[in-house]
Amino acid sequence: MVTLKQFQFARTYTIRAMNQINPDKWDIIPNGYSNSIRWNIGHIYVTAEILLNKADQQYEVKNPEWVTFFAPGTRPSKWSSPPPSAEELIEALKKQSRYIDEFFAGKLDNIADESFEIAPHTMDTVEALLQFVIWHEGVHAGNIKAIGNAVS
Repeated sequence: MVTLKQFQFARTYTIRAMNQINPDKWDIIPNGYSNSIRWNIGHIYVTAEILLNKADQQYEVKNPEWVTFFAPGTRPSKWSSPPPSAEELIEALKKQSRYIDEFFAGKLDNIADESFEIAPHTMDTVEALLQFVIWHEGVHAGNIKAIGNAVS
C-alpha cells in the first residue's frame, strides 16, 4: 500500500514538472543532454508499461506502438514519424497512474511473472519492480526539470 502511495507521489511530481514547461520546448535537446523533455516523459510511461507487464503479465500494456519512440536506447533524432502529442502523453500518464493503482492493489507481495535484473540486483516481486519504476521515474523527472531549466 505504501508503495502505491509513493508511486502516486512520484507521478504527481512528474506531471507538475511537465505542466510547468511550455510544450513548445518539449523537443529541444540542449547541449549536454542526449534527449528531450518529450522523450523523457514518454520513456517514463513506456518503461513503466514494460516493467509492470513483467511483474504481472495480466497487466495490459497500453500504447505499445510508443515503444519505438521511447524504449531504452531510442532517441528523438531517430524518429521516423511524429511522436505522441503533449496532450496524449499527459493523458496517458494520468490514465496509467489510475490503472496501476487499481490493478496492483493487493498484489504487491506476489512473485513477479518475470524477474528483472540490473547488474547484480534482481527484482522478483511485483513490489520490487514497482519500486524500481518509482525510482526510474524520479530520475527522469529530474531530467525533465533540468532540461526545462536549460531551455527557459
